[in-house]
Amino acid sequence: MAINTYPLLTNASTDTELIRLWISQKSRTTQKTYITISRQFLTFAGKELAEVKLEDILLWLESFQLRGKSQNTINNKLAAIKSLFSFGVKTGYLSANPASMIKTTKAKDALNERILQAEEVKQLIDEAANERDQRKLALRDRLILILLYILGLRISELVGLNWSDFQSTEEAIAVTIFGKGHKTRTLLITHQLWSELKQLPRSEKTEAVFLSRFGNRLDRHAIHRLIKKAVEKAGINPHTSAHWLRHAHACHSLNNGAGIDLLMKSLGHSSLAVTSRYLHVKPSECTSKFIDLD
Repeated sequence: MAINTYPLLTNASTDTELIRLWISQKSRTTQKTYITISRQFLTFAGKELAEVKLEDILLWLESFQLRGKSQNTINNKLAAIKSLFSFGVKTGYLSANPASMIKTTKAKDALNERILQAEEVKQLIDEAANERDQRKLALRDRLILILLYILGLRISELVGLNWSDFQSTEEAIAVTIFGKGHKTRTLLITHQLWSELKQLPRSEKTEAVFLSRFGNRLDRHAIHRLIKKAVEKAGINPHTSAHWLRHAHACHSLNNGAGIDLLMKSLGHSSLAVTSRYLHVKPSECTSKFIDLD
């Protein structure tokens, strides 16, 4: 456990103040996640951060294993706590970082289990468009699923779309996406899709493209609900989520000839290694075809 050699860089005098400072420069989604995780941990440990020992963190992680949580879930919680303790030490608020002693266990890559077939994506979109009693909502929901799929958007990027993010060019419509880590990228949609988007109602309350019934910006929870409803009607994998459409975009575009570099830029990944995971989901080549048992 490393001893703190950092000068005091903060006036934070409580764990709550430190946590607020820790999340202040992170995205809104990350802030909510990190607050939840830090509260879970402090409640479990029943002590202040400065009093936490290695055993407290290990027992907390073990509690998730006993409840059958996935390794990815456990790793995400550990990463948050590692980040919190590291921040505490670097600011001089904490004298030591017990989380630095814990190694992250590599989880099984189950990406191939979360890839929808093109036919399943079409089923999902068709079901969202079948709300005959609520045609405006049906149009909205259909366009939400289309944009998630054809642009490979994160759900936070979709709900953050404003009308001013769309700019018309001669060949296509350029869409400015404000992504994870405050990074900006530009994607393209057709003029036909833009014509459909312009049929959506607008609100004086917000510049958001996708609105709730009350004219407010649609939130991520509403997106989850509409996808769950469409999934049930389509009869596809009940675990399907908005992020599955992003995975489908990646795999289907690669299968149809897109380059890995272009996909990395389109998805907003900072590392080619992350994007390369999609190359292994459905490999077209394998040395097993050179093995003959007959």
